[in-house]
Amino acid sequence: MSFSTLFKSAVRDLTAGRSPGALEIPEPLRLRRGGFVEIDPLPFQMVADRVNFALAERAQPIAARGEVDLGGNSWLHRFYLDDDDTWLQVKTDGGSRDENVSECILWRYWEVKTPGSQAELGEIAGPRSAIGLPRYTVGAYVYERVWGVSAAQTELVPFRETVFDRSDTVASQVCQHYAMLYRRDVPECNRKEYVLISVEEAPGRLQLVTSLGMDALQADFTVT
Repeated sequence: MSFSTLFKSAVRDLTAGRSPGALEIPEPLRLRRGGFVEIDPLPFQMVADRVNFALAERAQPIAARGEVDLGGNSWLHRFYLDDDDTWLQVKTDGGSRDENVSECILWRYWEVKTPGSQAELGEIAGPRSAIGLPRYTVGAYVYERVWGVSAAQTELVPFRETVFDRSDTVASQVCQHYAMLYRRDVPECNRKEYVLISVEEAPGRLQLVTSLGMDALQADFTVT
């Protein structure tokens, strides 16, 4: 399933502090808070001269997890690694078991901006910015917009992410995202490279976060 189908279903609001046992804690591909991930660097090293994405630490624990309810029993599961720079996103449809995994992307933060006000945010992420236009440039490469059909600038896509970093059942925060996704084909490679730009609002925090990602296969990482 293409990543472009991500938000075809309406996103339902999530609330923090749901009661333990209300929902089975999802662990697709054995990924879980407190687990340890070792990533095979070879697939990413082989395309290093053709992408912006670069893998740093290859083995580290999972410090936190996030989840986004896409509706229709489809979910995004985000697993944030201990370096505060790398995260693994898994999409599941119809359940949270391995057989329900429809896509997996390895992400790294590229740039984080902290606007001092909503007015400043409007300058860097509003109608006068490049975010939401059909094409977006990062480094030496141009990426095509995935969400939206307008020939001009399109609105950012809203969704809420519930984050668990101290408990598996009680959320530590709910982050509101307003995001846009871009991607490009990598020459001589069957993987795509992505750019995710997100305005993130959480208690005491307002940021514009740009992440770079690449398709990841289950064979690319080991979880213990």
